[in-house]
Amino acid sequence: MKTNAHTAALIESADALVANAPMEAARLYAAAMLDDPASITAHNALETLKAPQAYGRWMHVNCLIDPRDDIFKFFANHEIAKNPIREYLSDGWRTLSELMVILETLDKPLLKMHSVLEFAAGFGRFTRHLVRALPGRVTCADVLPGSIEFLQAQFGAKTILSTHKPGSMIFPEQYELVFVLSMFTHLPPSMWRPWLLALATAVKPGGLLVFSVCNETSAREMGLAFAADGTHFISSSESPSLDADVYGTTYTTRQFVEEQVEGAVGRRSSHYFPYAFWVGQDAVVVQF
Repeated sequence: MKTNAHTAALIESADALVANAPMEAARLYAAAMLDDPASITAHNALETLKAPQAYGRWMHVNCLIDPRDDIFKFFANHEIAKNPIREYLSDGWRTLSELMVILETLDKPLLKMHSVLEFAAGFGRFTRHLVRALPGRVTCADVLPGSIEFLQAQFGAKTILSTHKPGSMIFPEQYELVFVLSMFTHLPPSMWRPWLLALATAVKPGGLLVFSVCNETSAREMGLAFAADGTHFISSSESPSLDADVYGTTYTTRQFVEEQVEGAVGRRSSHYFPYAFWVGQDAVVVQF
């Protein structure tokens, strides 16, 4: 995302005032945000200053955004995103509420969980809200360069560097909840079972694996046709930082989902919630 010349000039002037006139600097950063609502530089400066305009003052979470975050770029470039920073931050809040509803339905309240692994956490769209709810109980894993360092430094999460090879993935402990949002919606179908096998090793006996998949009905309504195995894979995604052949967009039938779960853990999902997350993503729950 390129910064226009006027926004850049406002930020440069604000930078020069931070040390001696922080309130005037905040005014200029806020003006830069009005000029370019997707300016991470101006946003992060307001958050660091704890300025009146800072989102952290009312969201009560660390609202710093890493400039490498592809999910934020997706929001920033979306045609309906009028305020991409607010929409990005509030979307993580929405994910928290959606997960809490699922777990309450299962009589497994999130706030009672003693250990949670957020797998494929990215740069913390959801993490910042999760760690507030479960301080000291969250571990995050991701493969993106710089992601785990950002998650640890900004949100205090314990972290694990992930890999593109599930067979080599080793978890230091097991967790009551392993939550995987919007990873299987991108994995090539051939990688589903290996990743389910790997993630199963991270779940404590009696614990839960919760992951999201694209809703079959929504895919059919978009006119997508499924192959004989119940999959439709497209080599593109909202994350250009990852190879599209290994991280694209994956649509599946529920039958395919259940077959992959059964093949990996020996039984089908314990619960299945249609349209539970994001736009047209179902929640699959496997209890161990």
